[in-house]
Amino acid sequence: MKYVAISSLAAAGIAAPALAGGDISLLISGGQLVTTKVTETGDPLGPSRVFAGLFEDNLGSWYSAEPGIQIEDGTLAPGSNLRLYFSKALRQWNGSSFASVAGGAVSASFGPISNTILTPNTDADSSSMVFPVDSGGGLHDHPDWILEGHTPSGSAEFFLVEARFSYDGVLDSDPFYIVFGLNATEEQLEEVEEWVETNVIPTPGSIALLAIAGLAARRRR
Repeated sequence: MKYVAISSLAAAGIAAPALAGGDISLLISGGQLVTTKVTETGDPLGPSRVFAGLFEDNLGSWYSAEPGIQIEDGTLAPGSNLRLYFSKALRQWNGSSFASVAGGAVSASFGPISNTILTPNTDADSSSMVFPVDSGGGLHDHPDWILEGHTPSGSAEFFLVEARFSYDGVLDSDPFYIVFGLNATEEQLEEVEEWVETNVIPTPGSIALLAIAGLAARRRR
């Protein structure tokens, strides 16, 4: 597939924002898990359904430790389990969108070898990866994200993972997205992240957005 340089996004009128990298966090609002973004030190960056990471060569594997998953103490029940699962096949940027299903897959691992999931070949739910909640009712973990079965083209490439969280007693989170870059700069990755924000994520009602943002801010006071 011919790769179109990501600078074509700017030509199409999509500006590159100053998006902050960050870990995935969660709130429980209205009986549902809601994804938010936090810095590595836990400072809130607001509601978000798009996150990002860069694959790097690690002993022959295309690996990323970002994004991490960071839940504030008191959010969940100590000793319970948070689960993450993929909900669509891996997509690859085709120069204008993520309509193309990638030839490879992304795996996510945490803890024991058996606690590993793989993006499915079709748009179906994968098995779940389990994150034990610590004694304070939160967690801070960094899964191993690995790009499997893909031969790099040598140019910048981008992949889109769709996933959801589940937790007993509440509704699963809405789908959230992780944009992974390969042979890409952080600036290019931010442009693609903004494209996903603009073209994939539905715009929430302003009242709901403000309510969630206010809750996220209060949790850090």
